[in-house]
Amino acid sequence: MGISELVESYEAATKQFLDAVATVGPEELDKAPAGEWTPRQIIHHQAHADAYCLTRIIQVVSEPGTTVRSFSEEALVSSKILSYESAPIEPSISLLIALRSETLRIIKLCTDADLSLACVHSELGEFTLQDMIIRFTEHPVGHSLQILETIAQK
Repeated sequence: MGISELVESYEAATKQFLDAVATVGPEELDKAPAGEWTPRQIIHHQAHADAYCLTRIIQVVSEPGTTVRSFSEEALVSSKILSYESAPIEPSISLLIALRSETLRIIKLCTDADLSLACVHSELGEFTLQDMIIRFTEHPVGHSLQILETIAQK
């Protein structure tokens, strides 16, 4: 898959996630099956995960070979300070839009040859720009489906 197809997929994934978020009513924000994340928690998580994603994209294009560390989704969602269970979603939605817009701007400037730029991920080992774009495209798609499934269980 070349950069053009990756860019299209990335844009479509962003739209899919934001469309899913737009279907969530205020009464559905904090509902989820036992042991699952609520739409509110998913929205906050996705925004913060995209902050990590943008940082990694910046690192791999400006400092190939650098090491990036993994982060814990559970640590984010359970942090009392981040308060995923009660924080308003509007700032996270705005943050997500800004982060994904900037990430998209950067990847649109890349070439097919740039897709082989790599860093070293603390858990995954060598992690190329192409790997990153694919993973950062799949992530919101999975969470958009999770949101839609959650609110369908009314």
